[in-house]
Amino acid sequence: MLAKLASATILVTVACGSPQSSWRVPDGWKHELFRFPLEFAPTLTHTGLEEVRFPPGFLTAGAANHWSYAFVWRLDDPAPLDPAALATELQLYFRGLLTSVDGDKHRLDPTQITATATAGPDGLAITVHLIDTFLDATPVDLVGTAKRTSCGKGALWTFVLAPAASPIRPALDELAASAKCEQAVVH
Repeated sequence: MLAKLASATILVTVACGSPQSSWRVPDGWKHELFRFPLEFAPTLTHTGLEEVRFPPGFLTAGAANHWSYAFVWRLDDPAPLDPAALATELQLYFRGLLTSVDGDKHRLDPTQITATATAGPDGLAITVHLIDTFLDATPVDLVGTAKRTSCGKGALWTFVLAPAASPIRPALDELAASAKCEQAVVH
């Protein structure tokens, strides 16, 4: 994430197609694209792509947008994950990501990273407790949503995660809602 994850396959970030045909990147935001299976979480057996949108201040301690972001999984498989399965996948995802970022610093016990998902009226409510190995290894608690959309033989999972007091949550929710199956990928 944000080019600090040297071991992951990060694809070049140049827009393909017209701005109307791809999941938008708001002005001033950063974006990244990863291929599944993810290098930092190879036990997630999906194929497809992950697109991530980061607002300014995402990795700035004390910033209003710290750890506030949206991402999508554009999967080739149907991925009909129930709450327990999604929580397990998010736990594997964040454990792999943050262990990879931590490298040889050994500031992280991966079992400290937890995720939960519960069914709600418009998808899943999720919580993630992580350790910020991008910065000073402080704990961070995120809350958010996940929603699955069937895309033919595949699926589009949209995610919004941020600390509970994040002022940017409405913008993240709007951005996640704008992700559609048929969009070209920004790469």
